[in-house]
Formats: sequence, structure tokens, C-alpha cells
Amino acid sequence: MAGGDLPRLQRALRPVEREAAHLPWAEERRWTTSTHVWLEGGLPVVDLHDLGVQAARVAVDCVAEEAGSLEAGAVCFVTGVGRRSLGPPKLGRAVSAALGHVARQRGWRHGPLSAGRLVLIVDPARAPARATGRLGWPFWAALLAFGLLASALFPPFALVLLAALAFALRQWWRRR
Repeated sequence: MAGGDLPRLQRALRPVEREAAHLPWAEERRWTTSTHVWLEGGLPVVDLHDLGVQAARVAVDCVAEEAGSLEAGAVCFVTGVGRRSLGPPKLGRAVSAALGHVARQRGWRHGPLSAGRLVLIVDPARAPARATGRLGWPFWAALLAFGLLASALFPPFALVLLAALAFALRQWWRRR
């Protein structure tokens, strides 16, 4: 799905890679596009560990320039939770602020994906379900199975189930 996104992001992040070579810890933990940019289930991931706050902001700007043309429709940024930081984690706050600025400017969305991960959503229709929080078909199949079982055991529940199903279908149809 998003196979072309990886080389596109790696090219866009070359300036960050060059800047990272001059960081004080570059000798032991150098940030490169080959080690810090990858695909996870169709979602491009940019790991900002081993970058300083300023370089991480530059990385967000570089990705933002390409984000609109990404097949995946979203990008994940790994900031970590600040276990090695003295005081509150600076990287996560700085990246969240930068993503907020980019999202407001371009009409995109951003938010937390999991602990130490943020997501920029450019196109929710193209973005993987885990990036947007959509529930996949296994959830809906299990819910339907539960509803059918509950209807068989308690027939009045069938009316509630049909009403809920009709409402859900109506909402789905409107969003199409």
C-alpha cells in the first residue's frame, strides 16, 4: 500500500540526517533515515529519538512537505516518553506543538497514537485504521455475533438490535 512512501520520506529527511551528524551524541547514536524511518503495517514511522528538539522540529517540517502526497494518508512520529530526560520530556511537547501548527495550517488532524507516539493524519480515508482509531471488521463481526446470540436467548433484544443496526447503517450511508 504505502511502499513508495518510505523512499519519499527518506529523501525528504536527508537534511535532518545531515544535521544529526553534528549532534554531540552522533558518534554513539547517529540518526539516519535508514535506521529511524520505516513502515509499520502500511503506516510510515519516523523515529525522532537521537535528535534534539530543534532537529525534530525540522523533521516535522520536512515530513509535512511530503505528507499530502503520501499513499498512507498518515505518518507516525516516535518521540518516546522521556525516561532519559532530566525534567519533563521536551521532545514530545515540541513535536506535538509542531504537528498542531502544521495540522491547523493545512486542515489536517494530529494526536496521540500510543505512549510516546504521535500521528499526523492527512487523509482519514487513506490512513490505516490504527492511525485514525477506526474499528476493523473483526470487531463488527464479533459485535454482530454477540447481538445474534443475545437475540436468540432473549427475543425482545432483537428489536433493540435491529434499531441499532438501522441507525448505524444510516450513519454509515451519510458519511459515504
